[in-house]
Amino acid sequence: MFATVLDYIARTNLFNFIIFAAVFALIFWKVDLIGGLEKGRQSIAEKIEDSEAKKDEAESNLQTIEDKVTNLENEIDQLVGKSEENANLVGQKIISDANVAAENIKTGTLKLADNKAALLKNDIMRRASLAAVEIARNHIINELMRNHDLHNKLIDESIESINGGNI
Repeated sequence: MFATVLDYIARTNLFNFIIFAAVFALIFWKVDLIGGLEKGRQSIAEKIEDSEAKKDEAESNLQTIEDKVTNLENEIDQLVGKSEENANLVGQKIISDANVAAENIKTGTLKLADNKAALLKNDIMRRASLAAVEIARNHIINELMRNHDLHNKLIDESIESINGGNI
């Protein structure tokens, strides 16, 4: 019976199949195909978990950036507003300083004009006085030339005043 089974196995491909199956079993056992599949599955699971963690981190970063961008727009609006305020204040200060400078120039010009007018008035008065003295001198000389008795009278009065001052 054993011989019959052996004979049957030898004549059929069953023997080749058993050897083929034994070789595959030996290869699976040496290669540890099931363990390799399990390791591959675990590796894929870890990569998926890492990907999900990175995705969550990326979403968190995205949210932070979106918050900053939203706040950035508000900050830019505030900076523009402050810049406009500062520009207005500087403009007002420049205008105010220019008005003060113009007023000082106007006041200085009026004082200068008043001083020039006073100087001209004094010059005119001096010239008028000199002219009046010259006219009076000429008039006295003319009167003395026309009236010699008046000349003698003035000489006598002058001598008397000199003599009277010595006593």
